[in-house]
Amino acid sequence: MGEAVTFAVAAVGALGFGIGVVFFRDAFRAAVSLIGTLVSVALLFIALLAPFAAAVQVIVYAGAIVVMFLFVIAYLGDRGDIGTPDRLDRWQVIGWMGLMGLGAFGAIVVQTSTAGPVQAAPASTDVGSPASIGDAFLTGHLLAFEVTSLVLLVAAVGAVILARGAVQGEGGR
Repeated sequence: MGEAVTFAVAAVGALGFGIGVVFFRDAFRAAVSLIGTLVSVALLFIALLAPFAAAVQVIVYAGAIVVMFLFVIAYLGDRGDIGTPDRLDRWQVIGWMGLMGLGAFGAIVVQTSTAGPVQAAPASTDVGSPASIGDAFLTGHLLAFEVTSLVLLVAAVGAVILARGAVQGEGGR
C-alpha cells in the first residue's frame, strides 16, 4: 500500500512540475519547476529501491545541471517583459506548498525506508550498485558514455556562443 501511495504522489508531482516546466513563461520559474520534476523522479527511484540512482538524480541533475541553467539565465539577464501578465501568479503559493509537501513526503519515505532492518542483497543481483554501474560504463558502454559527454560539451559551448551573439546583438555586455 505504501509503495502505491509513494508512486502516486511522486508521479503526480513529476507530471505537475513537468507541466510547469513547459508552460511557465519565466525561465527562472521553469528551472525551479524542473527541480521539482527531478526530485519527483528521484522519489520514484526510491520507490523502486534504487537509492544510488535517486542520489545521482538529485546531485547531478537537480544539483549541477539546473544550477548551470540558472547560471545561464542569470548571465543573460532580464530579457524584458513578454507583454502579457503572468496568469499563474495567483497559483504561486499553491505551487510552493506543493514543492514543500513533496520534499517532506520524500524525507518521510527516505526515513521510513531506512528505518527497518537492512537485509543484504544476494551477490547475483548486483545490478544497481555503484560498482556494477561503473563497470558497465567503463567496459561495455564506454563509447556511448564518451559520446554522450562529448555531445553535452558541444551543447554547452554552443549555448555560450549563441548567448554571446544574442547579447551582443542587443548592444549588451
